[in-house]
Amino acid sequence: MTRPWQYLLACKKIRSLDSGLCVTLHFPVLAGLALSQEECGETSCHPELGDLLVGRAAQLTASSTCGLRGPEKYCILGHLEDEQKCFTCDSRNPYNHITNPSSHQIENVITLFERDRKKRWWQSENGVHRVSIQLNLEAVFQFSHLILTFKTFRPAAMLVERSKDFGRTWKVFRFFAEDCQSSFPGVPEWPANSVDDVVCDSRYSGPEPSSEGEVVLKAVDPSFQIRNPYTPEIQDLITLTNLRVNFTRLFTLGDTQLLRRRRNPEDKYYYALYEMIVRGRCFCNGHAHQCMSVEGSRGDAFHVSGMVQSRCVCLHNTVGDNCERCQDFYNDTPWRPAVATDPHICKRCNCHGHSERCHFDMNRFQATGGVSGGVCEDCRNSRAGPQCERCKPHYYKDPSRPIEDPAACISCNCDPVGSLNDGVCDAFTGRCICKANVEGDRCDSCKYGYYGLRQEDPDGCQACGCNPLGSVQTSTPCDPTTGQCLCKEFAMGQYCDQCQSGFWGLGNTVHPCRPCECDIGGAINNVCSRESGQCQCRPNMVGRTCSDPAPGYFLAPLNYYLYEAEDAAPLDSSPPPPLVDLAISWTGPGFVRAVDGVGLRFKVGNVPVSLDYNLVLHYEVAVLEVPVCLDSGRQYLVDVTLRMQPGPDPQHREYILIDAVRFSFIFNMGLIPRIGSIQNFCSKSDLEDFQQYHCVELGTTVGQAKLPGECEKLIGSMSARIHNGAIPCKCNAKGAYSNSCLKFGGQCNCKPNVIGRCCDSCAPLTFGFGPDGCTKCDCDTQGSVSELCDQRSGQCQCRRDLTGRRCEQCLPGFYGFPQCRPCECNGLADLCHPVTGACLNCRDHTTGPKCDRCINGYYGDPVYREPCRPCSCPDVAGSGRFFAHSCDRNAIDGNLLCVCHHGYAGHHCERCAPGYYGDLSLPGSQCEKCHCNNDIDPIEEVCDSVTGVCLNCRHNTEGLYCEKCKPGYYGDALRQGCRECYCDRRGTKATQCPLDSPCFCDQRNAQCPCRVGVEGVSCDQCTDGFWNMDGQLGCQPCSCHPEHSTSIVCDKVTGQCPCKQQFGGKHCDRCGENYFSNPRNPDGLCLFCDCNVEGTVRPYCDPNTGKCICRPGVTGILCDQCAPGHEATFPTCPPCHPCSTLWSKSVTAVKEKMDALWKYISCINVFLYIMHAKSIAQLQCQPHINASNQCISDALEEIKRHHANFTANDYRIDNSTNILNSSKETRMKAKKLMSSIKCNTHDWDTMERNIRGLNVPRFNNMICGAPGDGNCSEARCGGALCRDGEGKRVCGGPNCGGILPLSRKASDVANKTSETIADFFNKLKDADMKVCSVWNSYKLYDITHCDMVGPEDIERMANAVLAIRLPRSQDEIQEMIQGIQALLANMTGIEEQHRLLQDQVQAANELLREADEINF
Repeated sequence: MTRPWQYLLACKKIRSLDSGLCVTLHFPVLAGLALSQEECGETSCHPELGDLLVGRAAQLTASSTCGLRGPEKYCILGHLEDEQKCFTCDSRNPYNHITNPSSHQIENVITLFERDRKKRWWQSENGVHRVSIQLNLEAVFQFSHLILTFKTFRPAAMLVERSKDFGRTWKVFRFFAEDCQSSFPGVPEWPANSVDDVVCDSRYSGPEPSSEGEVVLKAVDPSFQIRNPYTPEIQDLITLTNLRVNFTRLFTLGDTQLLRRRRNPEDKYYYALYEMIVRGRCFCNGHAHQCMSVEGSRGDAFHVSGMVQSRCVCLHNTVGDNCERCQDFYNDTPWRPAVATDPHICKRCNCHGHSERCHFDMNRFQATGGVSGGVCEDCRNSRAGPQCERCKPHYYKDPSRPIEDPAACISCNCDPVGSLNDGVCDAFTGRCICKANVEGDRCDSCKYGYYGLRQEDPDGCQACGCNPLGSVQTSTPCDPTTGQCLCKEFAMGQYCDQCQSGFWGLGNTVHPCRPCECDIGGAINNVCSRESGQCQCRPNMVGRTCSDPAPGYFLAPLNYYLYEAEDAAPLDSSPPPPLVDLAISWTGPGFVRAVDGVGLRFKVGNVPVSLDYNLVLHYEVAVLEVPVCLDSGRQYLVDVTLRMQPGPDPQHREYILIDAVRFSFIFNMGLIPRIGSIQNFCSKSDLEDFQQYHCVELGTTVGQAKLPGECEKLIGSMSARIHNGAIPCKCNAKGAYSNSCLKFGGQCNCKPNVIGRCCDSCAPLTFGFGPDGCTKCDCDTQGSVSELCDQRSGQCQCRRDLTGRRCEQCLPGFYGFPQCRPCECNGLADLCHPVTGACLNCRDHTTGPKCDRCINGYYGDPVYREPCRPCSCPDVAGSGRFFAHSCDRNAIDGNLLCVCHHGYAGHHCERCAPGYYGDLSLPGSQCEKCHCNNDIDPIEEVCDSVTGVCLNCRHNTEGLYCEKCKPGYYGDALRQGCRECYCDRRGTKATQCPLDSPCFCDQRNAQCPCRVGVEGVSCDQCTDGFWNMDGQLGCQPCSCHPEHSTSIVCDKVTGQCPCKQQFGGKHCDRCGENYFSNPRNPDGLCLFCDCNVEGTVRPYCDPNTGKCICRPGVTGILCDQCAPGHEATFPTCPPCHPCSTLWSKSVTAVKEKMDALWKYISCINVFLYIMHAKSIAQLQCQPHINASNQCISDALEEIKRHHANFTANDYRIDNSTNILNSSKETRMKAKKLMSSIKCNTHDWDTMERNIRGLNVPRFNNMICGAPGDGNCSEARCGGALCRDGEGKRVCGGPNCGGILPLSRKASDVANKTSETIADFFNKLKDADMKVCSVWNSYKLYDITHCDMVGPEDIERMANAVLAIRLPRSQDEIQEMIQGIQALLANMTGIEEQHRLLQDQVQAANELLREADEINF
């Protein structure tokens, strides 16, 4: 796959400590290699890279430059004694190698390719850490990389920033620091995770090289594969207008740390740059291969050789300083940066010759599938469209002419009033496009069913809109000009959609409209809404016809105006009393009883309207023959005189009962012309119905008579007319349930026992008008005179000696209703119980149903008029010291005896009874029950009678109230639950277990106080990690080895820890069975013995040496073969003939000694090799030297002394080799001898003779070093059968040369050699530490490779170290390091020593192998 661009490779030699190779710098470009202008047409183009600093000296600035204000002194870090170290910087004038060579202005860093390039540089002021260098470009450039070449040390910390908006905002390119974490905390370190990560790079901030060190910054890290260089992230990295390098910390050698005392150390620390290269080119987006200067720049810009210009010479039909847009009229495709595979050339717009201007439209470009996005502007010749491809509105194309013809568009001929878009026609046919309701070739007439052609109408004409229910269907629905429809009967309006006055509801009946039918009384007139039929109602009338009163209002009946006879004034001076003892009937709350000839005067002052009224007098309904005309607003007096017809008995006198006078509203409309004063009220049919149904008679009937519907309707309408609407209900808030009433008659919904239209009075035989209604009088028939009661208080009229509201009880001082009798209380009470007669509130301390005895605390006899006196028990009642129920005199001696309360005792209750306590001599004290929690003996004294302290606590309790268990007991003392503590004395603290009592435990939960490592309620078991409960000290810690055991919990009986596989011992601190080595060693490892389990006895091998412990008859390193003197049938190994036992023991002993010798010498060999390598390596590999000459000399002497010791030890090792060889020869002889001895089935008699023929003295001489045929006491070297005074065998001695003495000598030599080597190693280690301390005092560079140095070369190395002269410069230190490395490289003796030791080990192995082959 071809990448979207290639890489232009540049190579620059970067000088560094560890590499002198050419480093290849990669940077992305947008083209192939060096394309010419002719080859640029079909691919991307890019100007050549160059140094952006060339020609821009005036645009390069530095925040600090030495010598700008006058000469300044500066020094260098020199190491030659006669070398000049301080110089002068004078940068007031530009650099000139002849006249002003001491000028170090910032422009000196621009590369000029001069011969003496290193004689000019830029330098900052001394000791200034924060210095910045800034390059300000005049346009946007594409940045490739930055190279800084320093004259001095590179900065210890710095950063590079860039700006794309001419310095208004900045972004960090990269941080550089020797120690990124301390210099720029929080910044991630190199390498980066993505191409745009900002990281800190430590590769360019080290101290080496001290001069000509470089810092390289690449715009795009070549380790990342960039597929699209024009993404915002990449463009943000490679384009800039400003570049700023910020030095933040100088690199110093730490003078204060080296203990140097110099004057002005900052004179030698400053920044100095030989060269600064900013590689880049003008940014042209791949549409140009060369650039020119920006207009308005310096006139000599083109005369600077190698200057990178800033303005692109654009190709591919692009323009702009950076070719960032298409040329005018080349906008048919979107502008895009050119890439190697596609130059993205701007395409010319196609306007068919009718325009020369266009712009790009992305929506059109996407809609055309990426074919064309150009939109032409200002099309001529009546053209329109993105490419002027169609005629503009009001024109259409002549099909006979081509699209480029200027006269191809012809004007439309459409009526602008009836056509769309003011006369626009079809662009291809020229046909007019009519409005929705218009027709005709020119769109100049309305369609069928439409009228009124108008230009402002969006549809041209309006629909006739005739209502089909109110209009007549004809061939012409409406007038085409006016739109008037032909209406049906009672319909009207242009669309026949309205009813005439007095009609409504078009289409709701058979006829198109129906009458309003407004109520003749409730409506103002008979006119209603044409749409809804709603009539115009009088006040408080509702409904479509206004026939219903509004909520809270009602229509009055005929007998609405009622005047009660009780309220009438009599015509004489003595009015008849009301009659209240008859049954209730008719209307009012009562009746008037009038005698013959009595007259009543009724006041009438609330006439609603002027009308003719009939007077109706109720004692029986009667209608007066003469009508009365009454006017509203006036007050009338109606006098009525009643006379009775004479009867047959002149002595009999009757009364006339009069209830009320009512005025009935009667209309006469010709039927009763005398009273027909309501004009235009109803029709003739209505009057006929009114008379037919006797509405007047029924309407004036007393009571709740049900009126026919016709009567109710006409009476209601008449009420609405007379009262100009409905009348408010005015329901009483207390007597009615709500504010609403019946719409006809106005009766409110009354609460219980409440009457009246407004529910504003109590019914007869009730009282107490209130929120809950009225209460019945309920007068007691036995005690009251009448059933009536006062309507306010409800008090009934009582008989004699009776009282109460209902007359239901006797008067005070009497009892026994209804036959009341006086109370019998011995004159000591005024009242008694009304039923039982028991006296109430007896006086003078008396009590009883007749006040016939004294109250408690008093004594006397009220019946015999003996007054009641107070008891003294011990004090009187109410004193606080009265503790008795009562008292009385003793019939024998007359003394006072108190009946004490429970808990008190004595004649006067002066002390507490047994089981109680209290100090009754104190005021306010009482006897309280002893609180001993039932833990005392009831026979014995319970508690102290004064203090209450319990006596003789039982059930193992104690305390003031026996409230707790005794020590050594636990449980609930309050429930007699104290039980003895059960504690195991082995695990309980000794101080808590007295010998003569139970152990103390927690009295709440019986927990015993356990010793350390013990747990359990009874302290009867060891906690995890402890064991040995039966021990004298209790449970002891397991002390399991933390690393060698699988758990810190051991067996609580044996103490055995659970060991890992290779470890053993009680604490897992030793190796396990079949493992060896000491696990307490630093490495803590146990090695597998690999002993044959069938040939060993437990623990299988020695835990320290790993030597297998063979069972009798078995031998071998792993106990896997039969021993000499036994048959070779492993693992049984039955013993051979007894004659072979002696030889078997001797040969076995020799073999064991040789095995031990081989192992020991092997250890010496390994140890010596390790000691040599480690000591010399540590001596060489230390990183730094910093001490005085005297310290090095002392170290040298110490090295020489240890070298001499080491040489002596080496000599001893050579001697041991000789001994080893001699031992080898002896072993070979023994092998030959033993090869003739076999455990077989030969004739043992023959073998016995051969054995007896053996030369024992000679064999003893070989083993012990002298013939063994003499007495042991005289044998110089002992013998095989010789033993000393302690029973130990004696074989060998001083100057004895046998195998056993030689082996012992070799062992002793090896032990001494080991001790000497160990001592030498410790001394060499001390010397090594001294050399290290010297080495660490100087700042040198790491020696990364160390060779093995033999002991014989140590002296040469020491002499070389002694000859070292303390360096005074970095170069001297470098030379010294190279000398030491050369010296170490020549030390080769150690390899020879190692080879000799390996030969010795090999010889010992061979000797051991041959000894193993000996088998009897």
